[in-house]
Amino acid sequence: MKIVVGLDGGGSHTRAIAVDVTGRVVAYVERGGANPNHNPDAKENVRGAIAAVIAEAGCSEQDVVGLAAGFAGLDRAEDLVWAEQYINQNGLTCPRKAVNDAVIAHIGSLRNQTGIIVICGTGSVVFGINEAGEHVRNYEYHHYAATAARHLAYNTMFRMIAGDVLKEDQVLIDQILLYWQVGHIMDLAELAKNGFITDSKERNHRFGGMAPLITEAALQGIPLACSVCDNAAREISIGIRLIGTSFSAEAIPVALIGSVAQSTYIAAGISKELRSETVRRYQVKKPEMSPTMGAVLMAMGLANINIDELMINKLKEYRQN
Repeated sequence: MKIVVGLDGGGSHTRAIAVDVTGRVVAYVERGGANPNHNPDAKENVRGAIAAVIAEAGCSEQDVVGLAAGFAGLDRAEDLVWAEQYINQNGLTCPRKAVNDAVIAHIGSLRNQTGIIVICGTGSVVFGINEAGEHVRNYEYHHYAATAARHLAYNTMFRMIAGDVLKEDQVLIDQILLYWQVGHIMDLAELAKNGFITDSKERNHRFGGMAPLITEAALQGIPLACSVCDNAAREISIGIRLIGTSFSAEAIPVALIGSVAQSTYIAAGISKELRSETVRRYQVKKPEMSPTMGAVLMAMGLANINIDELMINKLKEYRQN
């Protein structure tokens, strides 16, 4: 059996799928994060995921005819050095390609059509491919939407400590105090004064885990959570509109990816913000396929496998956990 491997290397997880040349998913595995800026074991996580998904498929490295990987943190030309090392698995002789994770997310979400994607979960980026084939990120505009999971938590925490809260916020405050295992906001202030947690990776992970409390509280109408999430939706929509200026079309599809962008309250907020746009129409939609499947499509292209609608429909049948 010949297979291709698609890999999505994010900040929190590395996901790998093996698919045979007919489009049948034969293996799926997860490992730890693949961003070397956040994960000291990134290289081992990636290589372990590749080896494991090939083994689970019942194949060897010689059976792989194409491999594509998208990596968080692959932002500059010099990052290709480590990214290519990560996928230079012993025994692999097939064509291989490493790209930024936004590229595979765009392929999976919009099927290689023009449009914009928002990835907002562990990290945050707005990325578009316009009619000229240009790859455009909000970073090029020196814009960064500080809306990733940890940012929602930081913004909420800072406002709590600063006293920018209402009595209606008490339910959320109590949940956050319990999350940090302290009894009072002043205890949080003491933690803040000492940097919360010394290790930056552990600190970001801890704050990121707090984000679902905030997005759920916003759905319940708790003012502090609503304010933080409204600001996040506004920042994301600004990034979308910035990239929209590089498109000639009036109607631009936008796909939302990641735990923050896809949370019910923030997704609705982004749609609301974009409806106020008068020059262009942004069509917010769900991604057609996962970023990992986007990597599979890229790997199939490397292997010169014909990708028709029958193949696409077969891939769509697979539901990644």
